[in-house]
Amino acid sequence: MEIAKLIVKKLTSNLSEMEQREFDSWLHSSNENRKIFDRIALIQKSGKDIRELETLDETAVWEKVLQKIDPIGPSPRKPLWTKPIFRYAAVFIGLLGIAAWYMFNSVQTSEERLPMVDKNAITLQLENGEVKVLSEDGSLTIKDDEGNVVVAKQGTNLSYSDSVPVDKLVYNTLTIPYAKRFGITLSDGTKVHLNSGSSIKYPIKFIKGQHREVFLTGEAFFEVSEDTKRPFIVTSNDLVVTVLGTAFNVKAYPEDKEINTVLVSGSVGLSNKNKPIAEPMILEPGHMASWDKTNDAMIMEAVDTELYTSWIHGRLVLKRTPFAQIIPKLQRFYDVSITNDYPSLNDKVFTASYDIETIGEVMESLSEIIPFHFEVHGDEIIINKPEN
Repeated sequence: MEIAKLIVKKLTSNLSEMEQREFDSWLHSSNENRKIFDRIALIQKSGKDIRELETLDETAVWEKVLQKIDPIGPSPRKPLWTKPIFRYAAVFIGLLGIAAWYMFNSVQTSEERLPMVDKNAITLQLENGEVKVLSEDGSLTIKDDEGNVVVAKQGTNLSYSDSVPVDKLVYNTLTIPYAKRFGITLSDGTKVHLNSGSSIKYPIKFIKGQHREVFLTGEAFFEVSEDTKRPFIVTSNDLVVTVLGTAFNVKAYPEDKEINTVLVSGSVGLSNKNKPIAEPMILEPGHMASWDKTNDAMIMEAVDTELYTSWIHGRLVLKRTPFAQIIPKLQRFYDVSITNDYPSLNDKVFTASYDIETIGEVMESLSEIIPFHFEVHGDEIIINKPEN
């Protein structure tokens, strides 16, 4: 259960450099591991204390899972493995997966339990815990109990109304799986483009006299509607980005060592929510601030903003990018698992641009720049040293 301790520490504090390497190795070794981590991150967002994972007993957990699946017990004449619901539970490999499954299902009461949705589905979780699965086409409206339209979906965009009569903050959470993107127009007119493998928690309507604050995991590009009386705040991990009206990108995936903020236009202030300071660090347009989550250190540098915002238009742009950084980009962009058994390739840099290419075509293109051998088995890709 050592990996459980690493996951808990990853989501609740900071990993050491050695722990981060061990965590990354586990996370990227299979799609199943990535799904387990995503599930545990979702459990934490729901308010559940994930530190329970460090103390769960294997036998006790398994018995609880069996009780949830078949409280009466299997018939001696019918093999347990023939039951469809049991086959579903069996996809979680090992105690960690079983524990995550059990904890996720115990987050809600029996009356308010979240449905087991497809991990590849775009989901919108409402304040009451109800989960809506969103398609990438068509239209949909969600109304409150009085019949007021709270949000309207058209294609891959949600638009929230500013006329809904609310006097307190009511939150929705939008979660985007790998290989997909989605947009939101918040009640104040702010536009948010959410990248694959990301989620954002936000009020259905901002309240007058209060800051406009949202909570991000993953990556998003913000076009903030200016309001001098109500600063717009993006909180991700311990980083707080405060703006009035501007366009910027925040990349804060849980597995990343750094949180990157790239400013396209306007001005933003950066600070650590756990260490209040009189004046936040100001970022200038055309610059990126990188906050090291482990060392709690921040550096700024001038960058080509297109490299960090091209994903909005469905493009993956690489410019002298180390292969070690390319792997997680490809995994999120194409929803694949990549195992690199050619370590010396990690430090090699690549320059390329992709949009409509398949993952096989991308790998072929990269291998022509710097030779390596690869095999594609469905959504699993294995990289090896080039054959002589």
